[in-house]
Amino acid sequence: MHDVDLEFFFDPVCPFCWVTAEWVREVAHQRPLSVRWRPLSLRILNEPIGYETRPEGYPDAHQRGLEMLRVVAAVRQSHGPDAIGELYRAMGAAVWNAPAPSEATFEAVLAETARPRDLAAILDSVGLSAEFASAAEDGGWDDQLRGETEEAVARAGGGVGTPILSFAPPDGPALFGPVIDQVPSGDDALRLWDSVTTLARWPGFAELKRGVRAFPDTPVSAHLSGRATRVG
Repeated sequence: MHDVDLEFFFDPVCPFCWVTAEWVREVAHQRPLSVRWRPLSLRILNEPIGYETRPEGYPDAHQRGLEMLRVVAAVRQSHGPDAIGELYRAMGAAVWNAPAPSEATFEAVLAETARPRDLAAILDSVGLSAEFASAAEDGGWDDQLRGETEEAVARAGGGVGTPILSFAPPDGPALFGPVIDQVPSGDDALRLWDSVTTLARWPGFAELKRGVRAFPDTPVSAHLSGRATRVG
């Protein structure tokens, strides 16, 4: 038996993950939906393929995500999984609700994403001890994060990134996405939710995809929002 409706696997530095998370929160405001937020490290996920074909700032940005997820793991060990939803929201807001860089380029947004954050202040903002910030430099959490990353990917069948939505976990269906550029609200949020859950639970459904997408609409990416991109 599962004790939550959905496990949402996240990395704070993924913009598409952030927009999808805000949509899931909107759905949870309107319907009884219990969500457990769990880490999925893009830095660990990319180890087998490397960064040779990615833009220069990707390793640093993904390293910032790993550092934040180490803090997430440390907080969860002390306070349990219920503390993670608000912590992720504060971390994501620190990255994606920051002011847009003056230069209207993807490289500038990536550099902003790769900038270290004041993790102590983020922790304090959600009522957690600033001492957890030291976990960011503690690689001892990485085996645990690697295991959860592998678990999330395995649930969705491999070849995926963030976010991963795992319904009725651990044995229910899991999907990568949806990848969306804006947070729907009201009835639109519920229509999208019903569509996604219908597909997730449809016997034998595997994939529905298009490669062209619009860059997510967040404050830090305001100059790029709506532009076509293939950034994952």
